[in-house]
Amino acid sequence: MSTELAQSAATALTLQPGSGAPTAVRRYWHPTDKDWLSVPAHGNQPTAAQLQGYGYQTPTGPQFYVSLVGNSDMVEVSRWWHPADKDWIDMPAGMASDTQMANWGYQNKTFQYYAFPTQRTGTVAVYRWWHPTDKDWLTVRDGEFTDAQLQSFGYQNKTLLFYAFAQQSPTTDLGYFALGTPQKSVLSPVSWSGSGDHPHTFSVLEVNPTQSPSINQGFRYIGYYGHHNCSGLGIARTNDLNTTAWTQESTPLFSGTGERWGNALLNPDNTIGLVHNVYWCGGNPDGGAYYIVGRKSTDGINGTQFTSFVPLVKEMTVINGNPTLFRDPDTQTVYLYWFRDANGRKEIRVKSAATFDALLQTSPSDLGTLIAYSHDVVASPQVIKVGSLYYLAVETLEQNNVWKTRVLTAAAPTAQFFEIPAGPLYGNGSACVFQHVFGSTLHTYFGNEGTPGVSNWTLDHVSAPLP
Repeated sequence: MSTELAQSAATALTLQPGSGAPTAVRRYWHPTDKDWLSVPAHGNQPTAAQLQGYGYQTPTGPQFYVSLVGNSDMVEVSRWWHPADKDWIDMPAGMASDTQMANWGYQNKTFQYYAFPTQRTGTVAVYRWWHPTDKDWLTVRDGEFTDAQLQSFGYQNKTLLFYAFAQQSPTTDLGYFALGTPQKSVLSPVSWSGSGDHPHTFSVLEVNPTQSPSINQGFRYIGYYGHHNCSGLGIARTNDLNTTAWTQESTPLFSGTGERWGNALLNPDNTIGLVHNVYWCGGNPDGGAYYIVGRKSTDGINGTQFTSFVPLVKEMTVINGNPTLFRDPDTQTVYLYWFRDANGRKEIRVKSAATFDALLQTSPSDLGTLIAYSHDVVASPQVIKVGSLYYLAVETLEQNNVWKTRVLTAAAPTAQFFEIPAGPLYGNGSACVFQHVFGSTLHTYFGNEGTPGVSNWTLDHVSAPLP
């Protein structure tokens, strides 16, 4: 069974997309500045210890729950600082322009999270109240206090901001699968990569289930791995996904043009489709940004010889990276997901074709459909389907330069994806998740940075039973 397919008998999880959110927002009080500050627990925000160091007191329990990765159904929420009033104010996009905020004396616009502009099941209204004596805006969820209580405290000018989830999840289901204990370092640096460029991504296919000696050197699985820098793409093989004894080729599959991030797909004609980046570390002869290419094996499911690369997504001044492939088990449509840095907004996009061959014929200027994005880093998309839901894993870079992994779900491959309540997953330092479904088991390979910012990456593996 190929890596992107799930068993058709797998049952859907009960938690539907957009019914909960992972990140708690808590309110802190600064007695000197007389400032209430509501801050999400995740993302590029001060930690509780840092806030206490700034003079804010220990918060109460969560006010509401939000997402750090948004979509077109949601609204971006930022906070602004007013130095004269010594006050932070929460402001959803569209309520006032940046110019207006600056004219009113606000500065230091800081992205916070995504919420909903209109009410949906499970959400409650979140308001802003003004205290003229303290010169303080208070963000409060409906039900925390009555209007009469807030007015008795001296607050006025109640203003609706947005809607957010009152609970992390409407059920006990957090929306993902029970991951086991990770195996560390399933692949090692090789002579052609050097000791400083670590295996980082791993796309695995089952090409020889009977272990015929004439196919894939007799191995059941073939994997294509990339590095955290640009030494190239390599091949590894095994008969057991739960072992660290992968046999790595002594020479690279591709190197010399900044190849990175290989992802493979088994085609119905017993060939292998492969997508990856080129010129990731610079050197593009066009003088432009790195971009996404595709190619097809010319030795069938042995997968060691490929056609020349064809550009799939390419822009001169905008980077497009982290390409991954997914074939929908229901329609057999082939989807290409990728990351795009759109002038500060980090986007996850997807485009599709009836076959991999047809995908190779798509225009590199076709930017497909926008399905998720963030003001902060969100990249490395990877999709599987289990039951009726599509699971999109992405990496984020959060507090204190720590890589994390978040998972989103949708009811269709090109629908808007929503974060599940369980995030972040896979542990601190985890990024570049490659989810694979074989039978009734999820096998995931991911990069893990042991020390933030040091690039001491290992390629780790973890599995989980599927429903």
